Amino acid sequence: MPIRVGDVLGDYQVTGVLGRGGMGKVFRVRNLVSDREEAMKVVLPDLAEDPALADRFLREIKVHASLQHPNIAVLHTALRIESRLVMIMELVDGVSLEETLRQGPVELPVAAGYLHQILTALAFAHARGVIHRDIKPANILIDTSGAVKLTDFGIARSAGAVHLTGTGLAVGTLAYMSPEQIRAEEVDARSDVYSLGILAYEMVTGAHPIQADTQHAMMNAQLNVMPRDPARVNPRVPRALATAIMRALAKDASQRFQTALEFRAALRAIGVEAAVAPGIPAPAVPSPTAVRSVELAQLEARLSRAIGPIAGRLVSTAARRYGTISEIRQALASEIEDPKERAAFLKAASGTTTDPSATATMATRPPSAPVVFDPAVLDRLTQALAEYIGPIAKVVVARAARTARSAEEFESALAAEIASPADRQRFLAVCASNR
Repeated sequence: MPIRVGDVLGDYQVTGVLGRGGMGKVFRVRNLVSDREEAMKVVLPDLAEDPALADRFLREIKVHASLQHPNIAVLHTALRIESRLVMIMELVDGVSLEETLRQGPVELPVAAGYLHQILTALAFAHARGVIHRDIKPANILIDTSGAVKLTDFGIARSAGAVHLTGTGLAVGTLAYMSPEQIRAEEVDARSDVYSLGILAYEMVTGAHPIQADTQHAMMNAQLNVMPRDPARVNPRVPRALATAIMRALAKDASQRFQTALEFRAALRAIGVEAAVAPGIPAPAVPSPTAVRSVELAQLEARLSRAIGPIAGRLVSTAARRYGTISEIRQALASEIEDPKERAAFLKAASGTTTDPSATATMATRPPSAPVVFDPAVLDRLTQALAEYIGPIAKVVVARAARTARSAEEFESALAAEIASPADRQRFLAVCASNR
């Protein structure tokens, strides 16, 4: 029986329709107990009757529930209501990137900000073994503050091969699918990089990089046709940015950015805001500060391969405490417990420096000794933080405790992992009570 506005499903009243996908329909709902506005995704009835598909969907629900990140739409809960499998999601007050792109290309600094947030979310997911597989404008929501929320992790996956027609249960959406997805091969983070490359191209040019009239023609183009250089489509696109986008769109996965963090590091190094200011060309030679930023981004990308997304915070902390890239590199290596991974990091990172001036001593305070924290306090803060970010709180607290030079720095590092400002303040209040 179809769901209509005004219907009550369990404790939720339907107040509107937000969208429809291959596996379900999304409604705006109001929780009758808490009075909170949320989004409800309902699996289509015919698909819910397929036990194998229902099991697959349940596994994906559990994966999404584990992805607590500021740039990933929150899955509040999942339940069955009247034999329907539903997901209760964060209601994002804003518009999708799909709606935004209907107005034409996005201003370059804004596009750079969106890309940075999407790549940060993808890096977080990839570090946990989750490949999105359906990066497209409709799955990227932008709230009224400009924050990006990535949605639909795993919803587009089928239990078997890639389907291009029928119910739409494709491992991706054809216009954004990587060549390896079209060939129904195993995919990894580089497939999401390719899809985001298409999205980046659209944002800066207002045009889709692959043009085709039929599904067969689109498949062939994704496999064999390189798009026109985005800087030729929009002359305001800086050469370095165009090069980065074209690298993300390489047909051979080994020629793309190998991780989301590597793609993000390249965008940081470009400095889009400065490059696109009217009448101001990009500097021919980067300043020592810009060089150091590039090197830190490279270190973060390499470190994340060993220890995951916490690498970003460790790099920022080390950069504040040590004066040279060499010192920062050694400090970061000490965070890697496995000797082989540590050696590999040091070997790769030893080639990070791109300019001799970058190793010059920076104006910074000398490093002080780490603070020794009371184990009982660490346990209490771990429990408090786990309420907001889940089991990973134990790892976050342990690493922060090893590197923090003050209680204030330690608490700030923990609070920064919490997405909601209100929740962050509540957590800091708990910290204050434990001093």
